[in-house]
Amino acid sequence: MKFTGLLVVALLTLASAAGAPYAAGGGSATFQYRVTFVNVKGTMTGVSSSVELNADDLAATTGTVSVPLVDLKAGNSLRDSHAKGALDTGEFPNATFTLEKLTGGTLMEGQTLATTGSGTLTVKGVGKPITAPIKATLSGGKVNVSTQFKFNPLDYGVRYPGGADSITVNVAFVLAAR
Repeated sequence: MKFTGLLVVALLTLASAAGAPYAAGGGSATFQYRVTFVNVKGTMTGVSSSVELNADDLAATTGTVSVPLVDLKAGNSLRDSHAKGALDTGEFPNATFTLEKLTGGTLMEGQTLATTGSGTLTVKGVGKPITAPIKATLSGGKVNVSTQFKFNPLDYGVRYPGGADSITVNVAFVLAAR
């Protein structure tokens, strides 16, 4: 490991003893949802996050992730409009995940850590507890974060004629020290 890599790890270790503030902007999210016989795929850009990261004790990490549903793109303007209407993005422009707990582990430079995040997913003003697998890779003082999980949109009051009872969501962003 180069000297700069050791320095980054040392600084992260010192800063993370009580949790250090990290933030992300410009992340992305994708989804897959089946409506009648059509697989609808969509994207959202501008995913942001604010985290108190303890690289030595991930279980002490807390934070939030915000996905701008108002920026949802589902392939054409009619689908976009229908999806935004079902999600009531005029009143609820974002979906949020409030991280309450991560399973333990230690982030190490250049290695990907698989962990599980537990918290509250809020969609359309309805919050429900979920757990999601999370992959985190420490690289040059930044943490690349990604997850894929499923949930039932009906549990959140999202109803669309012919819509499935499961949606798959992928979220990715890069955390940097604030």
